[in-house]
Amino acid sequence: MSPSVRFGVNVNTRLPVIFPEDYGLDQLLDLAVQAEELGYESVWVGDNFFSKARLESITTLSAIAARTRRVRLGTAALISPLRHTVWLALSWGTLDRISKGRTLLAICVGGGSAESGGPGFTAEFDVARIPYKKRGRLLEEQIKTLRELWSDGPVQRDDEFHTLPGLNLEPKPAQPGGPPIWISNNPQIFDLDAPIVERMLRRVARLADGWMTCTATPEEFRALWGRVREYADEYDRPEDAVTPAYQITLNVGKDRASARAEALEILNRYYSTKQRDLSEGMWERDPFGAPGEVQDHLGRMIEAGVRKFILRFASRNQAEQVERFTDSVWPAFR
Repeated sequence: MSPSVRFGVNVNTRLPVIFPEDYGLDQLLDLAVQAEELGYESVWVGDNFFSKARLESITTLSAIAARTRRVRLGTAALISPLRHTVWLALSWGTLDRISKGRTLLAICVGGGSAESGGPGFTAEFDVARIPYKKRGRLLEEQIKTLRELWSDGPVQRDDEFHTLPGLNLEPKPAQPGGPPIWISNNPQIFDLDAPIVERMLRRVARLADGWMTCTATPEEFRALWGRVREYADEYDRPEDAVTPAYQITLNVGKDRASARAEALEILNRYYSTKQRDLSEGMWERDPFGAPGEVQDHLGRMIEAGVRKFILRFASRNQAEQVERFTDSVWPAFR
């Protein structure tokens, strides 16, 4: 029997920009409602400012919160260093109240560089006046500051990133002490020095309520998750303190060829690339094929330790993909 696994749907806030004729805001909101009605545990949105243009994440989640009643609402993942910490605390706290305590804040430092993500990526930090090389340290201080601002009592800080003169922020989130905070990172897809990878994983083990990654093979996920668990033990955190999650990009097709062809079109438009085949990039790590192929891949990821999947469908027809996954893939894991 498979261990307990939860599934959520990324409603994809970039598709209304690149395929407005097929997928607008109405379809996005309808997809969130569809996911809730079909029994999915959560609904997620991505985040960028302008390097990959999309609907703004917190605003979009507020609209989804007004249309839904049960699903948890999360970010996959919000680039928190681009936002002022106090403003983030207030806007996310407001969202948590609007949703009656259903939010989960997953944050990241932002992926890539000017070389891998395009000049627009680092330009986001220039516009926000955030030193690019300090974004990891800032994220750590943001987690501590958010939790203090969401707790009782005034917060006084005077450090490299924050000057708070005894601030008592109101209103607080509906969830006492604030929502869970996850960290998302993907050390497996970058050529990083060992000390940097260790710092990334220790950050998760020390500070986060969950870890989310993407574009990992089962072997990569197992190895990285094992290290997070090892470091969490060093910090005397409970075994279940950190939730292991994976955002999986997929296309459930009638056959392998049609699924891969549609996924290639979507991913090239999404990332402004010109790949001729999915095997040219990192996307061989995720499944694009018939239901059985997708099931097999999910099973291997579960064996590697994944306990929560965020489904991001590489398709123009998001509703059809959700229905197809629900009918032909999900039953194997219920």
